[in-house]
Amino acid sequence: MTGDPREVNSAVKRKLPPLWMLVVVFSALYAGLSVGLTRVFKLPWQVRVPLVPAVVVAGVFFLLLGTSLLIWSFKSLGAGRAVGKELFLPASQSKLVTSGIYAYTRNPLYLSVTIIFLGWFFALRLTPAAILTVLFFVHFLLVAKWEERELGKRFGREYEEYRKRVPFLVPLATGRRRGRLAGRKTPDAGRKTTGN
Repeated sequence: MTGDPREVNSAVKRKLPPLWMLVVVFSALYAGLSVGLTRVFKLPWQVRVPLVPAVVVAGVFFLLLGTSLLIWSFKSLGAGRAVGKELFLPASQSKLVTSGIYAYTRNPLYLSVTIIFLGWFFALRLTPAAILTVLFFVHFLLVAKWEERELGKRFGREYEEYRKRVPFLVPLATGRRRGRLAGRKTPDAGRKTTGN
């Protein structure tokens, strides 16, 4: 911290419970809600699909893809930051991560977990798994929008430039590749930074 009392007060006032606790609470809440909605609306427990072996293979593919992206996300961000240890730190104590998987998507953790949930749904074909996937996807979108406001306040122009370069969720022609497609280099392409 820079010693500015506003930074100290900001970090103290905005303390959340440990991230693992939030994950457990929301997972239990959404799992219960998924099962409850399945029963209340008398939906079939398992979704009937043609070509079950192909759907299961697709599920395994999504599980492997999502897990690989999750590992890459943790490596790019750092395990401590990925579990919320540096949440709400001022810009003077953290740096914006724009390299690794973060050069292609601003929200790789949410993308990878959503892909993992899709994998479980395809592999098991359970109605509660489909509902759980939708609930978490909506949750991730809302949290990511909130995080974007926080990062914008914390990093200002640096975050705005990053936000313009890199897509919100689904990586397309972005980062270094977008620069090459346009015939120019993008700022910070390949620069290794650490932080949120």
